[in-house]
Amino acid sequence: MRIVTVLLGLLVLPSFGNDSVNFDSSKPGTTPPYWSLTATHAAVPPRWEVIRDPRAPTRQNVLAQVSPAGGDSEYIYDRALCADGDLSVKFKITGGKGDRTAGIVWRYQDENNYYLLDFSADENRIAIYRVQNGQIRPIPVSGSKSPLPGVKHEIHVNQWYVARVTFQGSKVRVSFGNRRLFDAVDNGIQAQGKTGLWTKAGTIAEFDDYRVARKASFSRFELSRIFRR
Repeated sequence: MRIVTVLLGLLVLPSFGNDSVNFDSSKPGTTPPYWSLTATHAAVPPRWEVIRDPRAPTRQNVLAQVSPAGGDSEYIYDRALCADGDLSVKFKITGGKGDRTAGIVWRYQDENNYYLLDFSADENRIAIYRVQNGQIRPIPVSGSKSPLPGVKHEIHVNQWYVARVTFQGSKVRVSFGNRRLFDAVDNGIQAQGKTGLWTKAGTIAEFDDYRVARKASFSRFELSRIFRR
C-alpha cells in the first residue's frame, strides 16, 4: 500500500512541455507534420500549406490558409494536449471574401467543442467564443460595456500581429501586440484538449512562430483507470 501511495504522489505531479514551430523545416507546397485539418460546413475543404514569405517574422516559411473557397476551418496541432497552457502565434490576414477573420483555438475536443479567439479585419474586433455541441457562444470580457462580443481593435490586412492567450481553469487572459488586452472567465470546457489555428470561410491568412507551453496532470478519475488495469 505504501508503494502505491508513493506512485500516486509521483503521478499527480504536473508535467510541462513547450513546443515552438516556425515552419521553416517544411518544404513549401507541403503540409507540416503533426497538423490536421477539420472544416465546418465546407463542400470544398480549405487548403492549408507551407508557403514562402520573405517578410515573415521568422523567414522564410509560414503556414497559410490559401484557398478562398470552403467553410470555416480549424487546423489543429496534434502533438500538444493540455487543459492549462500558454499559446501564442504571429498572424497576417492577407485577403479573401466575406468577413476576413482568423483565430486561434484551445481545449479543442472536436470540430464542435473548443474555445476560439478570433480577429476580424472587417469588424476591427477581437472576441472570445466557446463552441460547444456545435453552438457558438460569445464570452463576456473584462472592461467591456458593449453588447457586442469582445473589444474593438484595429486589424489591418497584410500586417503582421502577435497574439497570445493564457488559460488556466476558468480564467483566460488575452494579450495582443505584446500587451494585455482583456481577461475572461468561463467554465464551459474544462477538459484538456489540443490547440490550433482557425479561419472563417473565405479568409486567406498566414501564421508563423506558433508556440504552446502546456501543463498537464492526471485527474483522480484517470488515476483510478490506470490502477484498475
